[in-house]
Amino acid sequence: MKTKLRVAIIVVTLSVITTMCVLITGGKKPNDVSLIFQRYSDLDPYAFGDVAFLCLTNASNKSFLLTMTGNSNTHVWYSQFGRTKESWMVNCEFSDHTQHGWTNWIQLPSPARGSNSYVRLGPRSGIIVRVPLLANGQHRKAAVLYEVPVTASSFWLSPAGFRILRMLPQSLRIRMLKPQLLKVWCDRELSFPSEDTSKR
Repeated sequence: MKTKLRVAIIVVTLSVITTMCVLITGGKKPNDVSLIFQRYSDLDPYAFGDVAFLCLTNASNKSFLLTMTGNSNTHVWYSQFGRTKESWMVNCEFSDHTQHGWTNWIQLPSPARGSNSYVRLGPRSGIIVRVPLLANGQHRKAAVLYEVPVTASSFWLSPAGFRILRMLPQSLRIRMLKPQLLKVWCDRELSFPSEDTSKR
């Protein structure tokens, strides 16, 4: 009886602590991740149209993962000012301006995590991402989606930890073990300036 009471107390304590951590950090983007516009281009083999090149920087000491669009390798080399650089097309959240107002939609990775392709955003680093643009110069807001890799504590892999984990509510288990999906919005609305070819 005492053992069951101890386990129940541990479960309740862990539930409260985990819930508080999720509520405090859930859905918020760290201020040290930013997405800055660089330039427009009308040549992209994956977008089949106009794209914007954006600089995604990570000033933190954490590492993040980004899912490549279409669950395939979208890596492309390109030349700028005589230098060869790399860029990727990754999953985003969009807000598109149409004749009926703003429409929001999001690109999600495949639920079968093994079928996704990822690019890593390391601590204190930056990468270039490409974002597809709307036709006819329509405005688009874009946010890059990224996730904090799951780092399960060795305690949860032990027999005692596994027993406690099984006693937690399913919704709490999913929050603890599922990667946390975050987003960072570009610093400006995007619209290809077709009348100004100097920015291409």
